Amino acid sequence: MSRLPASWDTVKASSAPMQNTSTTSSLISVPPDPSTSSDPILDTDFDPSHPERLFKTLCKVKPKFLPLEMLPCANVHTTKFKICPKWGTKACSACKLVSYCCKECQENHWPIHKHNCKNPLKSNDWKPAWVIESRFPTSFFSDPGESFAMQAGEFGVGLSLWGNVPAIDLINLAKNEKDASQDFSIALVASGDLRHIVQTINTLPRDYSGHLQVLINDRCLPVVARNIAILLVLGTISDEAMAADVALHFWYSVFMPAEYCINVTAIIALFLLRKDSQPLGPRSSMDCLIPGEVKQLFREFGPSPRISMADAQNEYDRVRTASSRGDLRDRMYARLRPSHRLAFQEFRRFGIVLPFGAVNAHFNAPNGSLFSPEGKWLQTDYADPLEGWDISQILKAGKAHGAQPEDIYGCLYFFLSDQLRTFARRLREFHISFRVVSIEASHLSCIIREGVLSSFGIPASVCFDRIEVSNILDVNYLGTQVVLTHWGPLLKDTRTAALVGYFMNWTMVQPDGSVPNAGRSVAKELVSDFIKKGRFPGIEADGRVPDPRDLQLGFFLVADDMNAVYDHSKAFSQFLKQQRLEDVLRKTKLKLRKMRTIVPHRYKVPLDAAPNAVPDFVDNENWYTYTQMQSFTWLERFVEFGRV
Repeated sequence: MSRLPASWDTVKASSAPMQNTSTTSSLISVPPDPSTSSDPILDTDFDPSHPERLFKTLCKVKPKFLPLEMLPCANVHTTKFKICPKWGTKACSACKLVSYCCKECQENHWPIHKHNCKNPLKSNDWKPAWVIESRFPTSFFSDPGESFAMQAGEFGVGLSLWGNVPAIDLINLAKNEKDASQDFSIALVASGDLRHIVQTINTLPRDYSGHLQVLINDRCLPVVARNIAILLVLGTISDEAMAADVALHFWYSVFMPAEYCINVTAIIALFLLRKDSQPLGPRSSMDCLIPGEVKQLFREFGPSPRISMADAQNEYDRVRTASSRGDLRDRMYARLRPSHRLAFQEFRRFGIVLPFGAVNAHFNAPNGSLFSPEGKWLQTDYADPLEGWDISQILKAGKAHGAQPEDIYGCLYFFLSDQLRTFARRLREFHISFRVVSIEASHLSCIIREGVLSSFGIPASVCFDRIEVSNILDVNYLGTQVVLTHWGPLLKDTRTAALVGYFMNWTMVQPDGSVPNAGRSVAKELVSDFIKKGRFPGIEADGRVPDPRDLQLGFFLVADDMNAVYDHSKAFSQFLKQQRLEDVLRKTKLKLRKMRTIVPHRYKVPLDAAPNAVPDFVDNENWYTYTQMQSFTWLERFVEFGRV
């Protein structure tokens, strides 16, 4: 593990008074609580010769408001520092975004809530700006010779820190080994965030008794640093609910309680002081082989004067509200129901994963892991944590904790809290060994086979039960030949061993893989089907057009939706032929599985579906939930490779 000494400057910053957000942020802020002191958490002259004692103390600092167990009453009067402590059981009938414990609380809170409940964006009469101004939406078109990347500009490119396809259970024990005592070795070659790992471990049976070894690799240093921090938080904070809440907001919220920043800083500092494996509970551990540049990234995770609340909020606003992307945002809002438009806007205003009516005044520190060292937002302007998980499970979890479907980010909060609590518990109950590295994917396979990582616990003889390669199979990344040639030899020679990945950008070289380039007859047939099922915005099922403006809007919106039900299996097969996949498989002694045991060919088709199966939406509610509330391209094709 790379030894990176902790910075005493970080320690001193950690013990500084909490920042008052009442004048530096657009967050809903409260004045200083008269029951608390503004003194530093610890004396700034604390003896630096005993840093471990300080760090262990800072790991236990907690904010005023603890993690939520159920939906809170929304009667929050921030300026009076009054918060109802009861659960919200009676939803506002107009928006269903907030709930109250009683009618009295609802009436008391109405002067505040009415500004949201009567927001023009929530009106049934709301229309995108381009419709009102009788023009074409600028974000839909490029100038002649202008590529999509050029059109996207600054706001359409960035890191992917939250994922762009739903989490996958990479083991799927019930369909494969069917043995709860089986040892597993898993490699995530281009891991991205931890959602696949969380999903995989949480889906194992409670009586799982095997040894799970997980290699996590990514070239992107911010991704690696964040993954290490999240594992440390979940594996070292003993309070399960608190561990999950710190990890949740560090992973997904733009702002956090300053106490959480202190927790993360202290936990990382203790990690850097170690000279052996990092325990993650009594049975799990983590070893890291990371470059020295990670040190600076770790420093950005704690309380720091580098970026203030005002600076962070201004940068977040700059990206999320850029005037040049107004039509693109309206395109998103136009797909949504009125209350969902307001919920989506709320997240894009504050960037905090919480129920709509929950107090957020204690979120008084920027999440430095989502900003560059220069204070720039790291992701795209459309990045959304909803895209990394199955939305039906998000809604189910929200309902179990009292949240309404309209409060989609409140539902997401409870879903993530449940998932991360389970994961933290399993770190303590299961025997899991994590090894985290940051090496170019093809080079990593070479040094494994050369025995370079033997002293790190990865011998040259290692073979993996599962290898997950994300979408580096795409031609604009490593490509199929490179990935299979380098990683195929490291796959175990067993019936259930699998190399799993997906193609996201394949239609760049196979245009007929998407509806706009598949021919007019294809589009015409799909449009007709949409109208019959009532899924064409602006046209009733009987063919009536209530408002011509809605018809124009519908044509723009339905273009992407059609890919969800388009059978592009033939185009994908042609693409694989162009990539000379059969030659690659013959050389690597691998086979492309037709019958799946881990991931289906496409999102939202059954695991055992044929390659030409298309997503099945049982009704229009199901259609809305999956296609309008999440922004997938529906062009993703998942693949499984196994030994011949």
